[in-house]
Parts: sequence; structure tokens; C-alpha cells
Amino acid sequence: MLDIKVYSLKEAGKILGVTERTLYNYIKAGRMKVQKIGGKWIITEENLKKFIKGEL
Repeated sequence: MLDIKVYSLKEAGKILGVTERTLYNYIKAGRMKVQKIGGKWIITEENLKKFIKGEL
């Protein structure tokens, strides 16, 4: 079984100290990799770490 930690945009926003609107802007600009599952946007822990490090 894969053990992948995922965050909602609300959770990611709290971690980064930004609003969900800001995250949508990052997504639209291609600065953040997210997936839409079951109608909800999620970001993996790996992609969140890459974003924080400026790797995306």
C-alpha cells in the first residue's frame, strides 16, 4: 500500500500562510502541482515540499 500524505488547499494555505485564492493563482500560473480528486483539489506532501523549496 502506498503511504502518500495529501493536503487540501485549505491545509496547504495554513502551512504556507496564504489564502486559498492565492493558491488558485499559483495553480493557474503553473507554480504549484495539484490534482483534482472527487471534485476537490489536493496537493501531495512531496509537491508541497518542492513548492516550498522553489523546485516547481
